[in-house]
Amino acid sequence: MTPHSALHCENMDFAYERDMVLRDVNLTVPQGDFVSIVGPNGSGKTTLLKLVLGLLKPTRGRIEVFGQQPARARRRIGYVPQHPRLDPLFPVTALDVTLMGRLGVTRRWGSWLRDDRVQALACLEQVGLADRADHHFASLSGGQKQRTLIARALAGDPQMLLLDEPTSGLDAHVEETFYRLLQELNRQLTIVLVSHDLGFVSGFVRSVICVGREVVVHPTSNITGEVIADLYGSDMRLIRHDHRCSDGGHEH
Repeated sequence: MTPHSALHCENMDFAYERDMVLRDVNLTVPQGDFVSIVGPNGSGKTTLLKLVLGLLKPTRGRIEVFGQQPARARRRIGYVPQHPRLDPLFPVTALDVTLMGRLGVTRRWGSWLRDDRVQALACLEQVGLADRADHHFASLSGGQKQRTLIARALAGDPQMLLLDEPTSGLDAHVEETFYRLLQELNRQLTIVLVSHDLGFVSGFVRSVICVGREVVVHPTSNITGEVIADLYGSDMRLIRHDHRCSDGGHEH
């Protein structure tokens, strides 16, 4: 584990029985970084997320999150799923959903403490939804729902945000606003997100983790048509955006 790294994998393999999914992964994400995990369907992106969350264990090698085994570091990670597993007919407000992020932080049962509500409201304000706290979650737009899920993740006081396809189904304007929110949050948190929209996300992240059984890290300035063709098997259009790029980006 290198000093000040949020995520470190060393010679890591993972296989489901005899089906090798990830091979010889060597990866370091510094604390405070903003990176994206990309790759075709079935490439191992979801498996990598589960390894980071401690839901799976490597077949070989090791993985550490903030210098700990992932299961021990899980409370230091705020997870934002692609689709919330919430019954759309269940009458919960944006504040109720955000308060779920406090479970296990202060208490496991009983009514919420005043500090829980203060923290949850502060998180909604941070994502620009203070005026939607009492609105039913089901009535919110797609972008507002995703920001509420980020507020829920922030309510647990994480050091890293892990997001799985957070902009799926959002239009381009909402998507850009969403990524700018993540840029602001990156001032205080390490951010790792899974995305298929390589052209769009490359305008915001510092580096891209390309997953296709093997894992290669590229600074965003090195993402070319050739890299995309190698990853996805066919050339895809890459829309370039102004972006900043880590001087220390290396291939692994």
